[in-house]
Amino acid sequence: MLDYLTSGWGLQFLRAIGTSLTVAALSFVFCILIGILCTLLSRNDFRGSASLVNLYTYVFRSLPDILLLILIFYSLDGAIQSLLNRLPGSSDIRLNAYVPAIMSTSIVLGAYATELFKAGWADIPKGQFEAGQALGFTRVQSLVLVILPQVYRKIIPHLGSLSLISMKETALLSVIGIPDIVRTASIGARSTGSPFVFYGIAIAIFVIFAILCSRVFAYLESRARAGAQ
Repeated sequence: MLDYLTSGWGLQFLRAIGTSLTVAALSFVFCILIGILCTLLSRNDFRGSASLVNLYTYVFRSLPDILLLILIFYSLDGAIQSLLNRLPGSSDIRLNAYVPAIMSTSIVLGAYATELFKAGWADIPKGQFEAGQALGFTRVQSLVLVILPQVYRKIIPHLGSLSLISMKETALLSVIGIPDIVRTASIGARSTGSPFVFYGIAIAIFVIFAILCSRVFAYLESRARAGAQ
């Protein structure tokens, strides 16, 4: 294994880890934002907003992630090109493969994040906003300083699971040609004839990430509980 890592494959895996971590981190951040926005929309007085959010969570929790990834990858670029062709003097612009990768993962995980935030928000008294306003906060300040910290303390263990899923979802990046961990392992296994070594390295990377991630969120959970006392 060390011979392969020192012969250039170590650098390839480092680049792949950076790629996978970047996509996973961005997808995690965007899915959290989607979860918050959809939760706010579901609690809005606008007629049909709750049903719309429920439809979103039902549909995208039902779809295979790879299907959405391929759909966005092949359709979004064509839609952009079709739009540009209608504009005079427009240049040829190609969509970066990372965009559909982050979009698909964020949309799918956003559906799960929405359910988490809705569950965490469910038993918070409705008078919390009014309490914040009584302290001189605006509605946005009440949301950020009063509501979301309480929701965060309730759902933080599940956020750790979401972060793990976002990392595991990067294994699909190889389908659209992005040099992630799995694609690097696959190329190395085919070119060297040592599948156990390269796929073993990939497995080790994901396991190490899971261990580190669980410890980070366990620490955050303990801090959140200590702050609530």
